[in-house]
Amino acid sequence: MPRIYLSSPHIGPDEHALVAEAFATNWVAPLGPHVDAFERELASYVGVG
Repeated sequence: MPRIYLSSPHIGPDEHALVAEAFATNWVAPLGPHVDAFERELASYVGVG
């Protein structure tokens, strides 16, 4: 039976560059500079930290 995709994946040039950077700098674990920045921005947005 063929698969029916509800949402086809799309990786644009910006996402491709960020993924390539993660692999090039060896930050493929669930941490790194982008995760740190995201956590800081989220904490500021919700008013904690």
